[in-house]
Amino acid sequence: MLIFAKDISQRDFKHSAEDQDPEIKIYMEYQRSLFPYTIIRGGLDLAYKEVDDILNYLDNGNQPPTDSSRQEYPSNIPEWYQKRFPWAASFLTIEDMHSLLVILIQAMDSFRTHERMNTYHLMVIYDSVFNIIELYNSLLKESPEKSRDIHLSQGEPVFFDDFINNYWPHLDWMILSQPDFDHAKHLKRKQKIEVAIQQRMADGEEPIKALKNTSKPFNIDKSSLHLLGKEKISQINFELEVVSLNDTPYNFLNEEIDSSTKFGFMPRVDSDFLINMHHQNNSKITSSEN
Repeated sequence: MLIFAKDISQRDFKHSAEDQDPEIKIYMEYQRSLFPYTIIRGGLDLAYKEVDDILNYLDNGNQPPTDSSRQEYPSNIPEWYQKRFPWAASFLTIEDMHSLLVILIQAMDSFRTHERMNTYHLMVIYDSVFNIIELYNSLLKESPEKSRDIHLSQGEPVFFDDFINNYWPHLDWMILSQPDFDHAKHLKRKQKIEVAIQQRMADGEEPIKALKNTSKPFNIDKSSLHLLGKEKISQINFELEVVSLNDTPYNFLNEEIDSSTKFGFMPRVDSDFLINMHHQNNSKITSSEN
């Protein structure tokens, strides 16, 4: 199973303060309505089918294979790929994307192991999850009966930005790029890194060197540096880090920390939910004003 910022196999999150605050209870009821594993898996399955269809089409001389169920094929494949998977297409060929999808789906099928992802994996799943959520939310409006075939939630629209805030550990592939959503949970880290890089560049360092020199204090991993530097892809970039069966990757979420709220100390996971709830509520207010 792939390791995210929270356990995607868990659905019954109970916040320690939800019985004291109706706003928190509403937010947590929404969280419990989601099927996080299905959101990830559904995104990967859809992405794999689409990319596999396109590669088979290309291998068949830009003609639909006889066994294909796809109704239409794009006239401009590179343009389709860039639009469909905007972040992945900026760093990966469609063939590399296909390879990564195979690796990720295989890991999702393994419930007896844990695999830690690098930035390449997180980026590919980000694009894939966006596409499946967009499809699901549109079906909820236009054809609710069809939405049940995907079943990402208990009939609730899925807020992509909130899902990313809760389950992604970072968005480091977006460093020095404009994000397409608020991602307020991750924005502070991104901004601090970019300020540090810009200060080094102002002192005469080239962008890539400034990024590398900034990486240590911000714990930017090697895969992020490799990706942002657009270095040649090798198979080692595709490998998942297998974690021991005895390891407990989510135990740290139960540590008691000061939430810096009226509720005082609470488990780290509860504090994180509070932060993301405020971001989500602010996002809704902004959207309604626009």
